Amino acid sequence: MTIIRYLNIKININKKTNFFKTDKMKYIEDRKVGELMTHGAITVPEHAKVIDVVRILSDDRIHAVVVVDKEHRASGVISEIDISKALGCDLGEVTAVDIMSNPVKSIDANASVGEAAKVMAENRFERLAILGENGLPTGVISMTDIIREIAMSGF
Repeated sequence: MTIIRYLNIKININKKTNFFKTDKMKYIEDRKVGELMTHGAITVPEHAKVIDVVRILSDDRIHAVVVVDKEHRASGVISEIDISKALGCDLGEVTAVDIMSNPVKSIDANASVGEAAKVMAENRFERLAILGENGLPTGVISMTDIIREIAMSGF
């Protein structure tokens, strides 16, 4: 006896990659970055000591901060990877501007999550800053945010 079950999902095959997409994945890709982003980017000034950045990452249980200049515009990002590269230095003397990754790669809050994921994948970034119309950081979207949304949607 053979039992065949049919799934009531639509599957699209991307001809370039041979990856498939379900309607749920398409729904997530089409959502706006602003819906998934973490609002209120945690920032540090360029002159902040790296040891203080380490404390912020640890205390706030985050993986990166946005570095801002005197006008509070994003000038770089410091992630755990950037800090690991500075471990041989005196973290009480090294400043944020010395180890930050720059320029800041950002995306508009109205961009699609699919576009954000594409930018992150192409540039090997774990996160993108969201900048407001005035150039000030308003949030961050990370691969973790996107993966969490996929997991929560019942895949």
